[in-house]
Amino acid sequence: MNQENTVQKKGNSKVLVFALIAICVILAGSLVGVIAIYQPLDSQITAKDNTINDLHATISQLESQVNNSTSNSGTTQVYMDQINQLNAELSDLNDSYVAANSIAQLQESGLLYDSSSSGTGIVQNANSTTNLWNDQLDYAGYVVVQATATANTTYAEAVYSFSGVNFDLNQTTGTSGTAIFPVLPGPVQINIGNINQNDTNTIAVTATYYY
Repeated sequence: MNQENTVQKKGNSKVLVFALIAICVILAGSLVGVIAIYQPLDSQITAKDNTINDLHATISQLESQVNNSTSNSGTTQVYMDQINQLNAELSDLNDSYVAANSIAQLQESGLLYDSSSSGTGIVQNANSTTNLWNDQLDYAGYVVVQATATANTTYAEAVYSFSGVNFDLNQTTGTSGTAIFPVLPGPVQINIGNINQNDTNTIAVTATYYY
């Protein structure tokens, strides 16, 4: 039993390594397009950072003016109102800065599909394919498909185009496995299917997008 677990862990590690290599290859192959996509995001992060610094400086200046105008309660209140407003703007900017920076580092995620939501999972005919996702993805990242099935020929697939290049990525998950697909911005299809010759295939599957 221990030997089998060790073999399975090594196999999973190899899948992960190959998937990460594939991500690097595809991103490198479309480097110009990816740079064009992320340059605005980097510019947004830099602009937000500069604005945050400016707000901190303005708030410090207003606090100094408050300290110097304690004898005039009306003027002090005006300064305090301005400080409260700027602090609210600063809080919003900090939130959007963290979100943009998180996306730039592939630290966000979203569930694309979960068969458990239907209560019964997916039941396929032999030699058939089921679409899990067919919609726009806004950022470069990767999709993780985790599946358990009755057919050992079960596979996951990612299909999309980017900068005129078509990608059709396919990984066998078998009766229990994980497939990892690098994806680029644009319409993306995530499918799961089987090449079983005779019997139906029952699948429990999730697809998660990391960006």
